[in-house]
Amino acid sequence: MPITQIKVGSRKSPLALAQVLETRELFKQHQLPFDLKLVEFDTAGDKDKRTSLTESSVADDFFTDSLDQALLNGAIDLAIHSAKDLPKILRPGLKVYALTASVDETDCLVAARGMNAVSESATIGTSSEYRRQKILGIYPKAQTVDIRGTIQERIAKVDQGQIEAVIVATIALKRLGLEDRITEVLPWESTPLQGQLALVGRADKAHLLRPLEQIDLRARYGNVYLIGAGPGDPELITVKGRRLLGRADCVLYDFLVDERLLDFAPNAEKIYVGKRKGEHSRRQEEINSLIRQRAQMGKTVVRLKGGDPLIFGRGADEMRYLKDYHIPVEIIPGVSSTTAIPSLLGLPLTARDVASSVAFVTAHLSCENKQEAQNVIVPKADTLVYLMGLTKLHQIVSSLLKEGWSKDTPILIAARGTRPDQQVFSGTLEDILERARHQQLLPPSLIIVGNVIHFWKTYGLNQPAVLFTGTNPGQYQAFGEVLHLPMVELQEAVWGQQIQDRFVNTLKTCDAILLTSRFGVKYFFKKLSKCSLSKREVSQKPFWVIGDITAKELQDENIQPAVIANTATSEGLFSVIKEKTDLRGKNILFPRSVLPNPTLKKSLESLGARVTEIAVYENKKPDKRPLPDQPIQTIIFTSPSTVDHFLDDYQRIPEQWQIVAKGPKTAGHLKEKGYHCHALIQ
Repeated sequence: MPITQIKVGSRKSPLALAQVLETRELFKQHQLPFDLKLVEFDTAGDKDKRTSLTESSVADDFFTDSLDQALLNGAIDLAIHSAKDLPKILRPGLKVYALTASVDETDCLVAARGMNAVSESATIGTSSEYRRQKILGIYPKAQTVDIRGTIQERIAKVDQGQIEAVIVATIALKRLGLEDRITEVLPWESTPLQGQLALVGRADKAHLLRPLEQIDLRARYGNVYLIGAGPGDPELITVKGRRLLGRADCVLYDFLVDERLLDFAPNAEKIYVGKRKGEHSRRQEEINSLIRQRAQMGKTVVRLKGGDPLIFGRGADEMRYLKDYHIPVEIIPGVSSTTAIPSLLGLPLTARDVASSVAFVTAHLSCENKQEAQNVIVPKADTLVYLMGLTKLHQIVSSLLKEGWSKDTPILIAARGTRPDQQVFSGTLEDILERARHQQLLPPSLIIVGNVIHFWKTYGLNQPAVLFTGTNPGQYQAFGEVLHLPMVELQEAVWGQQIQDRFVNTLKTCDAILLTSRFGVKYFFKKLSKCSLSKREVSQKPFWVIGDITAKELQDENIQPAVIANTATSEGLFSVIKEKTDLRGKNILFPRSVLPNPTLKKSLESLGARVTEIAVYENKKPDKRPLPDQPIQTIIFTSPSTVDHFLDDYQRIPEQWQIVAKGPKTAGHLKEKGYHCHALIQ
């Protein structure tokens, strides 16, 4: 292949010239058909070593301007840059032909010779605001000073005693043969593209420079898709979003995402990165890094985000981060909760003669001081929609009243909108705090303020609904719009050492484990995780379960039930067990709620089994809450305790409501209380 001589431009600093030598060696390794003739330049950043790089007046092309101009003038064919010096937007007519790999992306401290650490209150030089913030996180008492110049000039200030240490890129010291000056490698992720070289040429010279694509690291990158999962209901994801999930090698998903969507990515690695107030599974920096690492491995990465990826999330931050690394990213819009939830309720955010403007507001600022925490933004609009406002309801109401909104202004809260356990109630600015205090609301929530709520109460899709008193409303969507008012509150049982020992000893010796609900499964494994026995040991034992839902919960733990009763009653399970098993002498562990189940225990023991009951969870009555505003047509009770707790709070079941009972036991209990059951479900 003929060799073409090309003129390459570089800055004059020792580090820049070392990067030219590195590029020559890279060309040689890949047998690229170029002979490089070097032309050296001073950029604005080389001529001006006094201006702080943190000043807003510093041009984006501070370290590339003269090289960019030389390319456009035809004085050189190729410019070799430290990739992190590239401007965010190249001048028109220029193109990055290659980004090379970095052998070291870290930052390090350089202290005086002979020192292996710096003092807590050291004076540390850096020209980067990012590095300044990071080093103060490690050495909060340190003093940082702005410093400019070549690597050697900055280190000289350390050796002369002007400063105690300086922060530099580790790769810079390695390229200059100064590795012995590394005092401490710093533990943070460095700025994007650190250690990489960028080879830039004119876009119209692609015929000449195309061979450079052989050394372009970006050719091996995978694509990243920021996909909006919609407001909660998994059927509200877009067709394109669902299709791209099927192509994913890795899915990073949020707290707000319905996990059923993950079924559309059967072969993907799935990483939960959810964040909710006070509970962050990973910091945003970790999430960014995970996305980048997977993409740089060549994987197709889906970042699955609740709602729309660019509305009140960190989608913009993630997009900016990936763009800074030159990783291809595509945004797949999602159905935003800001409009979807009101629409599904039949609540118009604007309506003729009622509201002609709407504003969407986050109730949480990215960084709040005490004063900011007391106030919430109140835009000038007829309808206000606040997201993530459940814990800020008091501040929202207070801020609205301060801004002159009437105390009679209607306000509506929709918690977990579009989901089976959606809760909706309304009030006024005067009474909403008291009304909300009696609700057991779960995030996420949408808070709507304005006279459109009067419109909704008159004309909205406020049809008679189903009131569900159990814990799993998703199973009952066929009945209509389900309003969730749980009459039981489940939590892990509190054990002393004696019960813990009994649980472990019974587990070791039992012949079977009996589970009659999905909560029995959930809390059994919670208790198991705190014991000396492993799941692998326990999974060898036969599990007997009631119903498909309990079986599915067990299968999610990668354990297949030995016996499943399709009739989801104690009698149904006993019938199947006695057909398949000789119960004489069998030791059976029965993890259950604190509420007894004497029928099943007695039935099993009548055939010679020994049953050890241990309560793994408690079934408590929640605090009383107001009934929903919406008219109710049907109420579903799932257990005798849901009946008792409802009657304790509300004294009676309204005559016009149709009563549905789950299982004959619940129906019988309703009959004892004087109520006719209109339908029985298993």
